[in-house]
Amino acid sequence: MVQKSYDVSGPLDVTVKVGSGAVHAAAASAGTATVEVRARDQDHEPSVRLAASAEVSLDGDRLTVTVPEQGRVFRRGEVVVSLGLPAESQLAVKAGQASIRVRDGLSRLEAKLGQGDVDLDTVTDTLVVKTGQGDLVVRSAGAVHATTGQGSLRADHVGDVAFKTGHGSADLGTTEGDVLVKGGMVTLTVRDARSGEVVFDTGAGSASIAVASGTTVQMDLSSGSGDVRCDLPMESGAPAGGADLRVHLRTGSGDLRVAPAVLDVPA
Repeated sequence: MVQKSYDVSGPLDVTVKVGSGAVHAAAASAGTATVEVRARDQDHEPSVRLAASAEVSLDGDRLTVTVPEQGRVFRRGEVVVSLGLPAESQLAVKAGQASIRVRDGLSRLEAKLGQGDVDLDTVTDTLVVKTGQGDLVVRSAGAVHATTGQGSLRADHVGDVAFKTGHGSADLGTTEGDVLVKGGMVTLTVRDARSGEVVFDTGAGSASIAVASGTTVQMDLSSGSGDVRCDLPMESGAPAGGADLRVHLRTGSGDLRVAPAVLDVPA
């Protein structure tokens, strides 16, 4: 096991490189930063030795945690990297197969994973994820940019969203910015769209957009094979000053629906 504690004066720019395991981050007490690298299974000798070989360094406001390549010595080793970070820190994670869990404290998270899930409470700025396979759960983020070969995105409250997947789904609560969802086979649910633009473009899949009360909407809906339905009250002319929300939904095969939002429906 490796444990480090530092006195710091502000947010940190943190980089973690790990082969397999998990990365956990949470807010630390003011003026401090902590790092712990431990074996996921304390009875698994290769994992214990792998954790002990981790390198941790702090240079100014840059904190780096590197777990070496496994090779023969550390074959099948898995470690857990736990971080306590000052508020508004930034974290970048590169891993072969790992899960990421964040409990506040970050302004930005970037993750590049071969495979793995991301569970995030809040980032005040941006979440950027690229993974071959994985699911993303987000409570709140200023923006989400995610690309996955196969996986899902679930977010409670976001500004801008860009989600691209070969096969997957996006389930969004309140959106207040531009939403772009594209894929080969993908479904989209927005439970409370308030402003910006919603663009859905998929070879196969369905979309359901619930619009907040009082929001004016401009729509363009097209399905090659499926039902297209709008339950919003219609007006013959464009609203003065333009629409609050623009909705463009296109699918080769699937149903499309735009309807009023239902209050108090959890994401």
